[in-house]
This record gives sequence, C-alpha cells and structure tokens, in this order.
Amino acid sequence: MPRHATSSSGEATLNEVLRHYWHAVATAEEIRERPVGVQLLGEELVVFRTGGRVTALYDLCLHRGARLSLGWVDGENLVCPYHGWCYGPDGACVRIPSLPPGREIPRKARTPAYRAEERYGLVWVCLDEPRAPIPPFPEADDPAFAIEVRRYDWRAHATRVVENVLDLSHFPWVHPGLLGDRSQPIGPDIAVEYDGDEMCYDVPHELTAQVRRYRLNLPFTVRIVRQPADPAVPDRRTIFLTHTPVADKQTLQFQILARNFGLDEPDDEFRTLNATIVAQDEPIVASQRPELLPTDLSAELHLRGPDVTAIEYRRALARLGI
Repeated sequence: MPRHATSSSGEATLNEVLRHYWHAVATAEEIRERPVGVQLLGEELVVFRTGGRVTALYDLCLHRGARLSLGWVDGENLVCPYHGWCYGPDGACVRIPSLPPGREIPRKARTPAYRAEERYGLVWVCLDEPRAPIPPFPEADDPAFAIEVRRYDWRAHATRVVENVLDLSHFPWVHPGLLGDRSQPIGPDIAVEYDGDEMCYDVPHELTAQVRRYRLNLPFTVRIVRQPADPAVPDRRTIFLTHTPVADKQTLQFQILARNFGLDEPDDEFRTLNATIVAQDEPIVASQRPELLPTDLSAELHLRGPDVTAIEYRRALARLGI
C-alpha cells in the first residue's frame, strides 16, 4: 500500500509535501482503451478511462497483489487479470467472480483512488488534498495557437531539472550558439517578482532579439513566452514545461509547444532545437550532487546577480516546506 512517511521529528518529508500538488503523469493520447501503469513520487498507479474521463488508482489488486494495469476496462470498472476482481472508479471492488451468490464483498476490498484530470493534452494526478490548482496555460484554449506535446526523461530530481530551466548563466557554456555566446558570458540583470503564487521575470535575448517572459508555478511548472522585442509584432511562442517527480532520480518532463504564427508550416526546426537543448542539459543535470536541490542557501555557493533565479526558486521551495 502507498506510504506517506514523516520524519522522526514529525516534519513532513519531501514527497509528503509534493503529494498535495498536481503532476502530469501521461499524455492524453497514451490513455486510450487499455489501462496504463505510471509512476509518481515512487508510487505505482494505473490510469484508465471510464465514462469519458480519466481515473487513477493504486496499481495493486488487494487479493494477490497483481498489477491492475495488466488488466482491462469493462464498462466503468477495471478488471484484475489474475482472478477477475473488478474495481470501480472510486477504488472499491464491485465484483468477485469466485464468490458464491449471496456472499458480500469484503469492505476492505478496495484500492486507493486519486484525483485525476485531463487538461492541455496531459493527464494530471494529485495524490492528496490539492494545495493549488493545475498550473494555468491559457494558450491551450486559444484557437489562435497550434499546440504540440513532447516528453523527455531526465535522470535527475525534478527540483534540479526546474532550476536548470530557470538558470541563465549556463547558456553560453552548455548551449553556445543556441542560447548563449561564450565571448559574452555576463547575462542581463534580472528582477524577480511575484504575481500571487507565480514567480515572474523577463529576459531579453541578444541572439534572437526576443524577450522571454518566465512564469513559474510551484513546485515544478514553468511557462516561457517568447515574443519579439518590438511589441507591435504579434508573433508569440509559448513553451509550457511541467516536471513530474517519478522517483528520486527520475523526472518526466512534458513540453507543450504553442505558437500563433506559421500554423500551416511544420515546426521541425524549433522541435529539433528543444530536443538538442535537452540532450545537452540532461547528462550535466544528472551528474549534480546532492541529487535533491538544497533549499538551505548555505549548502552551495551562490553569486549575487547570476544566481538570482536559483536563489529565489530555492527560497520559494523552502516556503512550501521542501
């Protein structure tokens, strides 16, 4: 059964805090006729469709411990492949084929059910009472934008991956010619502000003559709006990045690419650019120690100016209890 541990001092563990936030676990396209097994915060879940909506249960039959994700959907219910026990969307067992007529199903015959929603072409799950809504992505509902969903696997904790997204000073060294220039390693001054729960800042980009507007929704979602420096030009491209803490050293990054120009043209160049950036970043982020981003600012050396976004992100995580 899933475990929600606390430390010996009574303080909540990292995963206990993260259980209260929405995390994307799959693309909507992945969840079709058959159930799909996914992992979130080290826990095994099964996601399936019933009645036109998605359902998420703990991936365990209480009878003999078989994975429900190996079974199939029958109407509103999920059937265990081992002995045919049927589980409803609320996790309760509603049918045991081997029980004689008149015998009641044991009340303990249920598996935990979790909140699940489908939004922006992704399936989101929250393991406990939500402390915040699913992060906003207004472009997804705007018909002026073309939308594309991509996914990448990172061998690192989600906190490290998100800080890498926010970090600007690594651009000239890891992405020369793409996002930065090693002959100009000093970046612009960044002013971090807060708009409700969002951490916000703007970054002018010398190489592309664009302004990048960063909006971070804690703990792991970043929305980056790229637009020309000239406000009269309406072209806008948005990248929605949400990071799922699959396990301590495993993060699933979903990228949703949105643009309101060139809708009839392929976006291969930008798609290739993003894949190249991930391929350059991933092995370096995977090498970082400790694996979990320290929120104690004395644990690593920081520079005023270049590290302002990292410092603010760590402070924001600490305020969440991480």
